[in-house]
Amino acid sequence: MNERDLVVVGVDGSEDGLRAVKYGAGMALLTGGELMLVNAVDDTLMAGAWGVVYDPEVLHEAGVTANSVARQHAIANGMPEERIKTEVIMGTPAGVLTRLSEVASLIVVGRRAASGLERMFVGSTSVAVVANAACPVVVISAASNPEDVGDKRLIGVGVNTHPGSESPLEAGFQQAQLHGARLEIVHVVQPPVGIFGPKLSPAQLEQQLRFAEGGLKELAGPLSQRYPGVEYSIVVVADSPINELVSRSASYDLLVLGVSDSAIPGVQLGGLMRGLMAHAMCPLYVAA
Repeated sequence: MNERDLVVVGVDGSEDGLRAVKYGAGMALLTGGELMLVNAVDDTLMAGAWGVVYDPEVLHEAGVTANSVARQHAIANGMPEERIKTEVIMGTPAGVLTRLSEVASLIVVGRRAASGLERMFVGSTSVAVVANAACPVVVISAASNPEDVGDKRLIGVGVNTHPGSESPLEAGFQQAQLHGARLEIVHVVQPPVGIFGPKLSPAQLEQQLRFAEGGLKELAGPLSQRYPGVEYSIVVVADSPINELVSRSASYDLLVLGVSDSAIPGVQLGGLMRGLMAHAMCPLYVAA
């Protein structure tokens, strides 16, 4: 068993939670690591509305039950029993998972958004974990990704040419190597919008695209030598980043982004990142 790899999955009894368990089990099998299934007993629920006080023992037992179901789900998906741990921990789900990210190699959480209007919003737990985790986080949805992941053999990574872009780009190469997939490196240039935005002629925009492509080639070159088995391509387009990446995500097994270094201009836990968390058609891998 590989002690260095610990995949932690947030368990809450939802369909998205079970989808996260399946994905986490697959990653633990792929890396030879352990799988930890964690249910957080939210202590903020102890005193409910209208003066109702919830028994912590009842909440703990509910967590044990949820973990038991998740454990059986992981075993059914090929995870050896001896490599599965389950924990019920007091605290908010986001706080518990963020603390565990300090010892985990990967955190996997469900998106907790189904379809239609509900997908305009992302669960607060997944948002908080992505914003604060010390390790990479995968956000996955049972609605968008009901089937096994990996048949497309293509991983996308959204990057820019600013200092700090190497981290998500290298994560993209790592994931492509791990999954035996090709890598598509995508940079989206947002054309000027609004009457007060800078005016660019078609020639100036084309020059900006060529400049970005050259920068990405310089960044990708050393990484391609470090990961010689990864076939990659570079795509630079002028469009709305959210529209372009959501559209491309339908053809990916995984979309890799960076959060701490803003892998795409303007990505913070708001705006574009929230949009991708809500609408991406593949699992989202956020590099630490």
